[in-house]
Parts: sequence; C-alpha cells; structure tokens
Amino acid sequence: MKNLIIIMALAPLAALAQTKSGTVYSSHPALDAVEAMNRAFVNGDSKTYATYFSPDVKIYSIGETEPTDLKRDLEITEWWNKNFNITISRSEGVNPDVIKYKGDKKGVWVMDWTEFLAINKTSGDTVKTWFHDEYFVNNENKITRWFQYFDGDDLSAQVQNSFGAHRNGRVYDEHPLIDKVESLTKAYETGDVDKMASYFSKDAKFYRKGGGDFEPYDEVSLEERVTIWKKEITANPKRIMEEYGYPDAIRYEKGDGGWEVLSWWYHVGINKEGKEDRTFIHLSHSFNDEGKISREVLWVE
Repeated sequence: MKNLIIIMALAPLAALAQTKSGTVYSSHPALDAVEAMNRAFVNGDSKTYATYFSPDVKIYSIGETEPTDLKRDLEITEWWNKNFNITISRSEGVNPDVIKYKGDKKGVWVMDWTEFLAINKTSGDTVKTWFHDEYFVNNENKITRWFQYFDGDDLSAQVQNSFGAHRNGRVYDEHPLIDKVESLTKAYETGDVDKMASYFSKDAKFYRKGGGDFEPYDEVSLEERVTIWKKEITANPKRIMEEYGYPDAIRYEKGDGGWEVLSWWYHVGINKEGKEDRTFIHLSHSFNDEGKISREVLWVE
C-alpha cells in the first residue's frame, strides 16, 4: 500500500516533467512539396524546381557561415544535371518527419534523411553520399530556409575523382608547421644557429639548387648545413627574410604521405661594407611524425 501511495504521488511529477512543444507528422503537404522539389531536381527541371522555393530562400551547407540564394542554388543544380544522372532515395526504415512547433504560425520544419547517388555522364563513375536536410516550409508550402548536412570533403573528393582529377592531399594556408618555418627564418635573421638546428631532425638532409653567391650542394648533413649557415651569417652580418605571398602546408595522402611546407622569400643580405644583395628563394621543408624537418630543399633564383 505504501508503494502504491508513493507511485501515485510521483505520477503528477512525471507528467509535469514532459512538456509537449509541438506535433510530429509522418505525412504533410510540406513534405509533399519537398519530395516534389527533389523529383524536379532529379529530372533536371530547373523551372519547376525553383517554384518550390520562396524567392528570398536562404540555403546553408555545412561549414558555411553565409547562406546561398536561389540564383546560386539554381546554378549549382544546373551544373549537377549537366554532368551527372542523379537519384535521391531513402533506405528502408528511414522516414522523414514534419514538425509543427507550438506557437509557430508561419510554417513547419521538414526533417529528411536521403541517399544521394550521381553517375558521371562522361566517365560513368559514381558519387554517393548521405544528406540530412532541414527545411522550413511556410504556410504557402514554399521553402524559406534549408540547412544541408553532409560530408563535404568526401563528396568533393568523389566528384573530383569522377572527372579524373584525383586528389592527393589537402592544402592549408594556416598551420603550426608554417609557424615553425617562419620561426626558423626569424632565427636565421638573428643569427641563432642553435635555434635553427633545433627545428631539424638529427638525420635531416639538405639540398640546394640554382644560383646565388654560395655553392650549390646535392646533399649535406645537419652538421654540414650548420657550417654553411655560419658562413652565410659571417658574410652578411645583417640578414632580412621578406616573405613573398603566403606559404602552403600540404598533407599528402599517396605514397608515404606526410607534411610539406612550401614558402617563398626575398633573402636580403647586407655585407660588412653595407652592400645589399637581394635574392629570390623558394624553400620546401618535409616534416616527420615528430614535427621535425627531415629534408630541406632550397631553390635560388
């Protein structure tokens, strides 16, 4: 009896803890509009496709902070239909939801999960990914907002591969390894050879190609490179490294993979007599798994 009284006492609390914020529908005119929009996209019917959107629709893809407008979306749609045969489907057991939130008198949200399959019309290669889409559909059954979630990097790589443009890595214009290369050049400017050497692995190899006042070398060790640095610093008591453009950090995927930082500089050397020598150089630094430079290639103009 005591247990029954406790259960009856707690029942109102459980009811209070569950607040209904809206209603979920498995079928709805808004869902019909979304599915008709997808059919028009698959059929390449851009005119009909556009009718399912509000003229001021805002479309967000994952990772984007600014929305795409209808004009740009139609350009993307036409590109897909020009280059691919497309199918949009749902796997067995996957069902969309239409949510009408309490107090929202402007429309409903359609939540959908679809499988996107595109076959390149030229190569026959397939592009396949999953989409999760969230549409806000107003009372006139027009889409006013659209949020797309998908694996953008994977989709982009598949599209490139289908055209024969096979990706072999990613390029970054900001990266900690770029910071290391820039710190290395700062150490060179201050003549801190020990700090310069600290950025390299003990078995690092160095190569120099092109012209300049110093002799080229096909391969030298870290110890030999330190000697060369000291000669350059002695010959040019003042040194300035002016960065040209911006460096790239590349993460290669094929072969052994690994990181490479490419940078471009104007080396300004001022000798003891105050004479200035300005030389354009290109540096390529390979990094090992410990973040140390394992190879340096220097091209001198």
